[in-house]
Formats: sequence, structure tokens, C-alpha cells
Amino acid sequence: MGSVDVVLAVIAAAANLAFATVLFHKSRGGTTAPRIFGRPQPQPRLRAMMHVCLGLGTGVGWLAKDTFPPHSTGDTVLFNVARVLLLAAVVSALLSAFRHSRPIGDRAAR
Repeated sequence: MGSVDVVLAVIAAAANLAFATVLFHKSRGGTTAPRIFGRPQPQPRLRAMMHVCLGLGTGVGWLAKDTFPPHSTGDTVLFNVARVLLLAAVVSALLSAFRHSRPIGDRAAR
């Protein structure tokens, strides 16, 4: 694994895990949606789990892919775990997107 791959994997893992930490921290003890970058974040815990799965699936999976020889049992297990984590991230992203419908402006009121 080249140095560029290692840097990108570390950045992907760190960025997703940091964003998940911020979402978990800001969602404590309040009924209002936390604001990050000026935008409300609906369902912050679901979105945080999505970012945890993305960080572990892409970043850590990418870092650990060269640990085992190709087509070994460890390589297969790591591949399947990363695939499950990425699938969980996609499912939680879809749940987050469909559960929070965006309001459509009333054209008659304009």
C-alpha cells in the first residue's frame, strides 16, 4: 500500500469518526436538532451511526486490506465485514433521507 493510500484511508476514517463524534456530542439532552455548519441535522444519532460505519468500512477497511495475503480466510472475513459496514451506512443514510421529508413551498401562498 502506497503512502498516498494510507493518507487517504486515515483521512476518510478520521473525518467520518470526527463528524460522528460531533453529532453524538451535540445531540445529547436536547429535543431540537443540532446545527452543524449552520444547518439543522435531523436524526443526529442515525446520521452519526452512518458516519461510524463509513469511517470503519472505508478508512479502516482500506488500511487493513493489505494485512492478510490475497484470498486467505482473514482477507475474506475483512472484506465481508467492510461490505456489511458499508451496507449499514447506505441503509442508515437512506433511512435518514426518507424519514425526514423536506418541506415543499406552498406556491399558492406566493
